[in-house]
Amino acid sequence: MAEKADKSEKSKRVATGIEGLDPLTQNGLLPGKSYLVTGDAGTGKTTACLQFLLKGLTSGEKAVYVTVDERPTDLLDSAASLGWDLQPFVQEKNLVILDAAPYFSTRSGTPGREREVDIQRIVTDLASHINRMEAKRLAIDPVGPLIKADTPSGRSEEQARLLIRLLQTQLQTTNILSSGRSEDETSNIEEFLAAGVLALRMFRSGDRFVRTLWVKKMRGTAVVPIEYEFNISKGKGIVLMAPLAQPVAAVAQPAAENGLRPLQANGSTAAAEEPGSILQPFEPEKSSK
Repeated sequence: MAEKADKSEKSKRVATGIEGLDPLTQNGLLPGKSYLVTGDAGTGKTTACLQFLLKGLTSGEKAVYVTVDERPTDLLDSAASLGWDLQPFVQEKNLVILDAAPYFSTRSGTPGREREVDIQRIVTDLASHINRMEAKRLAIDPVGPLIKADTPSGRSEEQARLLIRLLQTQLQTTNILSSGRSEDETSNIEEFLAAGVLALRMFRSGDRFVRTLWVKKMRGTAVVPIEYEFNISKGKGIVLMAPLAQPVAAVAQPAAENGLRPLQANGSTAAAEEPGSILQPFEPEKSSK
């Protein structure tokens, strides 16, 4: 009976929190797998990552967010602009935000230093945070710098394979990884390795801009490759609308899109130290009463 219950728990789907998406994927994602959200800047990748974690947080799960390009405080501000107050989750240690930026800045600042990312060390460090807090969800935004920093193409593929394998074997979380890609680029190696791919894009249609999402890939799930328009609304985030009526030529639109370093109470960031922990939790400034 215990074995049967264990199999049932493993087969239970993980809700994405994106309104209209789960019915397209047999009620969510497979637990313990890594999924990729890909698209050009401004298409909503960071919003999708936040939504995925928030769904778990509001359901009593714990989560970890690894931010590579955006400061933790900016991430909290972005969430607040959508009507999501993440501060209580951070203060109660249900959400840990890890800043990887100092790791990359110290590596690039040392002449002649080997700059290939130590994937094994990063995942081991990440696992210590996740296991300590028993987190169920993980977002890495974006994942590109972890596997492509100054490495030849072949090594990038090896790094990507190693990362995906370690995430699945060393962590018990369901993972969302974001990856930037322009419309004129071919698929990235991480798209082939991930268990599923949500492809986002934005283009001009007449006098308005349109954002779309389609489930490009979903292992273990029968999906129909239909592109859906979506809106990003306050309080809800990404909300899928009707299927796109007909293909429209995409136009790349520049937009700001959203490492691992703790933010101090005064808003500054401490210098990264090696050896030691790469991933440090963000500590929010305590409000005075």
